[in-house]
Amino acid sequence: MTKERLRAVAPWAGLSLLFVLTSVVVGLFGFVNDSERVTIGAHAATVSPTFDGHATLDLGAVLPRLRIPTNTPGGIGVNVDVQETDADNLTELLTRDTLIASQPDGEIGRIQQVIQEMAVDNAVAGAGSGLLVVVVAATLWTALGVRRRSELWHLVHRHERRTEHRMIVILVAMLITIASIFGPGRMRTAEVPPTQWQPLFKLLPEMSFDDRLKSVEVASGFSTTGGVGIIRTLVETYRKSTELYGKLKDRVADVAPQLHQPNENETVALLVSDRHDNIGIDGFAAEVAKRGGAKLLIDAGDDTSSGQSWEAFSINSLRQHFKDFKVVAVAGNHDAGGHVEEFMRKSGFTVLDSKPVEVEGIRFLGDSDPTRTGLGSADSPGDETIEHQSERLADIACDQPDDKRISTMVVHDPSSYADTAARGCATLLLSGHLHRQVGPEHRVVDGRAVTTYTNGTTGGAAYAFALGYTLRKPGEVTLITYQKGLPVGLQTVTAQPSGDVTVGPYTPFGS
Repeated sequence: MTKERLRAVAPWAGLSLLFVLTSVVVGLFGFVNDSERVTIGAHAATVSPTFDGHATLDLGAVLPRLRIPTNTPGGIGVNVDVQETDADNLTELLTRDTLIASQPDGEIGRIQQVIQEMAVDNAVAGAGSGLLVVVVAATLWTALGVRRRSELWHLVHRHERRTEHRMIVILVAMLITIASIFGPGRMRTAEVPPTQWQPLFKLLPEMSFDDRLKSVEVASGFSTTGGVGIIRTLVETYRKSTELYGKLKDRVADVAPQLHQPNENETVALLVSDRHDNIGIDGFAAEVAKRGGAKLLIDAGDDTSSGQSWEAFSINSLRQHFKDFKVVAVAGNHDAGGHVEEFMRKSGFTVLDSKPVEVEGIRFLGDSDPTRTGLGSADSPGDETIEHQSERLADIACDQPDDKRISTMVVHDPSSYADTAARGCATLLLSGHLHRQVGPEHRVVDGRAVTTYTNGTTGGAAYAFALGYTLRKPGEVTLITYQKGLPVGLQTVTAQPSGDVTVGPYTPFGS
């Protein structure tokens, strides 16, 4: 390369190096000092990234800190400072946390998403800072001009030795300053010794642990040794939960030959409803969907028990277990308040809102339940009554042209599709709410086939709360088969409280 060409390339190489260095330093500094307040499990929590290779949970002064290896590239870890919750007492809180921890995929996915968002945000901020520095440097370089840059270059070389001496003095001064700031602190003995960690299975050697729990470590100290009884109870609750739901998931493989398999012209959707926070059932539901060849999830509502922001873990779990699926959803009366629909939309779900929409070639119409019902509280009216919603949705459905006929209407309460069914303006009408299966019921209205169907409770909920290490009643999911966007049949799969799985017959529509 000629001398002239080298001089022409050098500024660009320098600017590129300046951009990379500034971007990396600013981005990395911002990332390691970043944090975000999110909802994790049943708590508000502050999440911050680390490079210690562990996910560490600080549970406050009463319970010990826990950590588990992350096994991520670069040793990226995370600190989760667990904070306030709306639980009424410690027992309720610990039981709730343990049951959520027994099915942690949704919360792990949420934390990973937060860390990824932090990394992207700080990378963008670093790149922006790098670009700004490059623009300023390039502007100054251009403003000086060739002549002035040449003069400065000769001036520097003429005083080269004097400059070297000055640089040595500056370097020594910097070292003295750094030593004065950080040295005394390093020389003093720390009042609090570093945290000592021990494996959970050594704290409770009499108990059996699965592979996930074997990797959990607890911080030594009074909160650990003084709370052994509490920790033992929590581990036992965890074990019971993973045992039942793991058994149910494994049993799906045994009954898979009984499932109707779609042909190349058919699409299968899995219908769930009334999970009521029971994220334990999600692994079973996802396995049924996989074995049944489903590509779409239809959620008929009541994923939570009270629609509170802390119940985001239920939607997080659904999103994680069905991350490769398109999801069509409505919120139920126990999801009212806006939080659940917001979580659904953030998770990429198609939330029906009284407008026809096509997903996977299927034309949907539906809306969330207008009624609001808290955990253990009476219904309170929303913006409209169920009766008004039923009439309004029927008007929308019946206003569609024949070639845009509604294939599937999804609501939470079957009363919300009553008028549409009576007027024959949708082919299949789906709901939940009753916690028991009703249908499929077939009829012909003005020469058009209409089928109504109510799914039983997927979460096995006897009332409005299903989170637990056992099912209160059978948990039901339904496989619905479509051909060219039209429903042609369905089949139920039911998880029994005993751990057995039963498969209903495949029922073609119109038979």
